[in-house]
Amino acid sequence: MKQKTSKLAKLERNRTSIITNDLSHCFVCGMRKQHLHEIFYGKNRLNSIKHGMVMPICFNCHTRIHNDIDMDLYYKKLFQKEYEKTHTRDEFISIFYRNYL
Repeated sequence: MKQKTSKLAKLERNRTSIITNDLSHCFVCGMRKQHLHEIFYGKNRLNSIKHGMVMPICFNCHTRIHNDIDMDLYYKKLFQKEYEKTHTRDEFISIFYRNYL
């Protein structure tokens, strides 16, 4: 397994969310947070971290998001709308390569 760079480890430690200031409770159900879920994962995971596209989530809700395409799309749209309150759609697309709205 590839070891994390110190830059990546620092980014992960300092994750924030543009949707909530409470990173200790699940954004979906309110239970205690067990994970910080990057809304745009895979090749866009670092972009999610850099732009606050992160939400606190419990294990059960995290599993649901990854298994429910509609739920996953709902949160992608929610975060895109929040991002576009302070940025343009073109900026969003240039970062995440897709418009979800």
